[in-house]
Amino acid sequence: MIRALLVDDEPLAREELTALLEEAGGVKVVGEAGTGKDGLLKARELIPDVIFLDVDMPGLSGVEVSSLLPEPRPALVFVTAHQHYALDAFNEAALDYLLKPVDPERLAKTLKRLESVGLGEADTSPLERLACYQGNTVRLVAPKDIDCAYVDLTGTQVVSKGELLHCQLPLKTLEARLPLLRVHRQYLVNPDAIKAIAIKESGAEIETPYGTKVPVSRRYLKQLKEKYLLPI
Repeated sequence: MIRALLVDDEPLAREELTALLEEAGGVKVVGEAGTGKDGLLKARELIPDVIFLDVDMPGLSGVEVSSLLPEPRPALVFVTAHQHYALDAFNEAALDYLLKPVDPERLAKTLKRLESVGLGEADTSPLERLACYQGNTVRLVAPKDIDCAYVDLTGTQVVSKGELLHCQLPLKTLEARLPLLRVHRQYLVNPDAIKAIAIKESGAEIETPYGTKVPVSRRYLKQLKEKYLLPI
């Protein structure tokens, strides 16, 4: 049984999600909170397996709450009425996100994801192969064959030898378990796949052997300069 905490400033939204979780089965709602601050207190008190966390709340937002959660962090599922917040969810290592009003079939997919991971555990062991999806096919990709990884509104994307694949793991997990270098808030790159680095006003741009262009923000340009002794 998965123990869940619901954090949402809308009582009706919490009530509806509770009903959907009860109907789906396998999840016990152990607590609710109407503010981010109360959610943090409940998270420390109840130690849930997963938090269903509203993004847009007065006071502490869902993103701010996620950054303040103690370790080991519970799994996070962001719940939002606005799809553009999905990118924030994946950047904060959320396992998934749900759009309001929550669709039962979409929630079922989220619950399958929750069942497939070790809840509340932070695993940093190296991955020998990364499971990626290309249509209905699961591809097991060796780390050395990864060009880069990034997040967009549809989730985590992996580029392997120029091919675009989808991955269900958040970017922070890939950063922790694969030899990938953070070069942007939304991008990781394989250092061995860096063919060229073009310096731009806003930072830089990496080119891989297969022609993929990876942006480098100013925040991460310094480490590239130091790593490759760039004369800039």
